[in-house]
Amino acid sequence: MRLPSKKVILICMLIFFIVSSLFIILSNQTVLQAGAQFLNANEARIKAVAVKSTEPPEGAVINISVIVTPGDGRVFVSTIPYTQIDMQGSAQLAALTACDVLGLDFMKYDFFFTIEADSPIVGGPSAGGVMTVAAISALKNLSLREDVYMTGMIYPDGFIGPVGGIPYKLKAAADNGAKIFLIPKGQRVVTVEETVEEKRGPFIFISKKSKPVDLYEYGKELGVKVIEVEKIEDALLYYTNYTIAKSQQEMNLSRYSNLLLQLAERMKKDTTDLYSTVKATGASLKKADEFISKGDESYKNGYYYTATSQYFTAKIELRYLYYTHIVKNDNDLEVEFGRIENEINSTKDMLSSQKELGVESFQLFGAAQERVTLAEDYLYRARTSDDFEKSLRYLALSKERIESAKVWLSLLETIKEDIPIKSEDLQRRAQFYLSQAESMVVYASQIGGYPELIDEAEKSIDISRRQLEEGFFAGSAISAIDGITKASLSIELINVDEESLNSKISSANNSARTAIGEVEKIVTPVLPVAYLEYADTAENPVVKLSYYKLSERLAKLMLSVSRAFPESTIVKVELNYPETPTKATPTPTPTNVPDISKIKPEVPRLPEIEKYIPGFEAYLAFVLLISTAYLIRGRIRRIK
Repeated sequence: MRLPSKKVILICMLIFFIVSSLFIILSNQTVLQAGAQFLNANEARIKAVAVKSTEPPEGAVINISVIVTPGDGRVFVSTIPYTQIDMQGSAQLAALTACDVLGLDFMKYDFFFTIEADSPIVGGPSAGGVMTVAAISALKNLSLREDVYMTGMIYPDGFIGPVGGIPYKLKAAADNGAKIFLIPKGQRVVTVEETVEEKRGPFIFISKKSKPVDLYEYGKELGVKVIEVEKIEDALLYYTNYTIAKSQQEMNLSRYSNLLLQLAERMKKDTTDLYSTVKATGASLKKADEFISKGDESYKNGYYYTATSQYFTAKIELRYLYYTHIVKNDNDLEVEFGRIENEINSTKDMLSSQKELGVESFQLFGAAQERVTLAEDYLYRARTSDDFEKSLRYLALSKERIESAKVWLSLLETIKEDIPIKSEDLQRRAQFYLSQAESMVVYASQIGGYPELIDEAEKSIDISRRQLEEGFFAGSAISAIDGITKASLSIELINVDEESLNSKISSANNSARTAIGEVEKIVTPVLPVAYLEYADTAENPVVKLSYYKLSERLAKLMLSVSRAFPESTIVKVELNYPETPTKATPTPTPTNVPDISKIKPEVPRLPEIEKYIPGFEAYLAFVLLISTAYLIRGRIRRIK
């Protein structure tokens, strides 16, 4: 029997309604489940400026949002339209720097950046500073002013670096309601190229001419106050009325004297013994004498790790002279190869036998693991070299790296108590730092970092990777941090003048001492202190800056593995923001930051987001579908 047409229509409409409802419910379910990763999240939205991919150049405003959630140190980037790879690098560096300046453990958060532009823009690191401000604001749940704009790349130490195309960006910001425009310190006057057309008879000649632009004056014409900023804390102050205040931690350098003295005395004794052996051969000791003399002077002045390094250099020269005396042919060379290889393997076996480390012992094992891996590398070079003399040089380096590993391990007996570290936690740290180092090298290469430092960073990364494969997680983490430091420094030294370099050295010195002062409340950070002392005595400013930064990062690594990361304080500062500029004079960075010891900090709290129970709507839809089918079935039976 055929169903009446009205009933057919009614049943079809009912089925359509059920299917539509089910589709909507399941769609909402999918969206909610996809968004479930954003529970307990904070979001910050900020506008940045860029240069369009057009000719002539033209500024553009782009929208950036960052969502921060609890996580494990991942950074995700979505760009519309697609931009160059350095936007990923900028986002990763911004997230890492935000955590560093706030004293937060980066590996406890995930960051989701979305960058949207109306048209294709020129890729570049100029949004790095803005992205860092947004990340800090999301981490601390701060509100951002909409009439403040900024351009400037971010350095890993929180300094703001120079960028291009500022006049075009300033114009775009002014057209979009900017009242304050922040630029990197030292870029008040920039040079732009103008296209000039000159008619000569029937011909038109087109040329480009450069002209200087005073951004303060140009901003005044546009009704925007242009302000130079040096650090991310300064930029954050203009955006939020909050700044980051860190209490200075006094480190007690004298408490490390005995430990570093042990290193120096052990190395000095070994050097003296080898010196006597080589002297008996009648070899010229002039070069070795120079390093020993420097070591004695540093030892006398209490710079024990510097003395250790100078004695070590003398030992390399003495070891080479010793090998030239006893190694006469390829057979002798093979014998020495075998001896060093056996020594390397026995040292590696000893290092591998220690499965669980502590916060204090891991730095000593890490230093030893790194040096053993370097010894292995030098032995390989010695074996593969076609030059007999170079083979002896590499052999001497390999032997002395093994000896220096033993010197560091000699300090293990000084440890009385230690905070245990799970091996899997240390492995995860090593993997994370290695990944960061690799990303930093890609980023540094992309934006024209110093090639020599990038090469050195890549060597450290290779050493780190090999240690990770062998299970030397402490050494892998330390080598990776060395790679991060060198790759970061290759970026920071772009277009840096002497004044800026000295400022960076001073800041890095203070930061290293503060980090050591924080970690020494928990353990004895002898390795960071050793590198700090070496930086104090270094003559080369780049070496000095590099070792200060390495010292700070290693101290922070010890803080993170001890799970005692101290969070920085943010304090509110009232500033008067002028609506329109009145004159084109430099505006200094705010100095009215209060003494945090006399103020109760105003720290916004992360909001609790209502938790969602997935599956309920799907369950409800399923019940509704079954019930309706049952009713339809009953209706059809009655019709039959």
